[in-house]
Amino acid sequence: MVPNPIGPECIRVTKVYDWVVLTNRDRNKIQIPEECFAAIEDARHDGNTITATCSEVVGTRSCDFIGATPANIPSVPGAQIVSLAFHVHIRVVFFCNGAPLPGCNFVVPVSFMDEVILCFPDGTEINCNIFDVQCTVVLNQMLGDMVVLDVTMCKDVQVEAEVKLEVEAKFCGPRPVIPIEEDGFVCPTPPFPQQCPTFFPTLNCDCQGSAEFDGVASIIVLEDGGLGGPTTGNLDFTALVCDRCNLAGSRIQVTYIDTLGPTPTPTPTGTPGADIEQSFTFTANDFAQPTCVTDPATGLVTGLTATGTGVITPAGGVPENATFTLTLTDADPLADAATLLITGATTSVTIALTEGANSGLEVEVGDCDRFPV
Repeated sequence: MVPNPIGPECIRVTKVYDWVVLTNRDRNKIQIPEECFAAIEDARHDGNTITATCSEVVGTRSCDFIGATPANIPSVPGAQIVSLAFHVHIRVVFFCNGAPLPGCNFVVPVSFMDEVILCFPDGTEINCNIFDVQCTVVLNQMLGDMVVLDVTMCKDVQVEAEVKLEVEAKFCGPRPVIPIEEDGFVCPTPPFPQQCPTFFPTLNCDCQGSAEFDGVASIIVLEDGGLGGPTTGNLDFTALVCDRCNLAGSRIQVTYIDTLGPTPTPTPTGTPGADIEQSFTFTANDFAQPTCVTDPATGLVTGLTATGTGVITPAGGVPENATFTLTLTDADPLADAATLLITGATTSVTIALTEGANSGLEVEVGDCDRFPV
């Protein structure tokens, strides 16, 4: 019998030098074909109901590498600002009272341009792809023969090279996107591809957590130097921090619709700025490593605090950059809590939810097992 001892091995593999996941969401105004627009106008004139759908055309996803310029990160030789173009075709279909409208099934191209900082030294290649596309027709924003498509595209970008390695390994995930600096410098050319240990691979998180709430809630929204205040409306709140103990698996999404009628209780009329529409949306786009809270009696992680940046969009306003602080407390039974503070240039929001006051709030916080040092 031939011995087969366990020992180190040398393998030839495709090494990942950098890896990020990008998300684009934009509203694209497209022209409706002349025949279709005439059919829509005739149907509306007769009092019919017009609806529309849009969907990705299978097999039309593509990604193009445009070019790269040096990035101003002195501690990371080989860092580049990489320009990429992502393309997909979208099929739009209009319906009259639920039935397809003749001449109203057509395809339009949709493209996104991205610039992203990557560890991209000589000898490596860019491998990019689109892994998800979502589309909605915004019918209430039709203008003449134009209609608006709300398209979200999720992309995966990796920098790769074929190498020979002797390794001990674990699964890893993409890192957060690094903001692009305006000024750049010429990077020295390394003789061989060099890894970027300062920002990839990223460390596992020490803890992970999630929170979810969808229902009526009272929050505080201040706009334009202090106008507004306490308000009650419909809140859709989702937070995920270090999913699977990876910082890149983090997201926060908030949609708040201010109540304008008597039920549930609207913003009190005596509040300064109570007549202001206080609806908004918020999406986090960058996370710092969370701070974990441990119960000294049990040694279990019972809470965490996460900070970072995102974009808040007030109703009728323009998107603005914002910072956030998220605090989660997992104290079953009936003592879970989630607090989110958002601070933008003109809008600040305080969301404080407790399981006792906000039925349906779900908060989970736990430890992350890490490899021994």
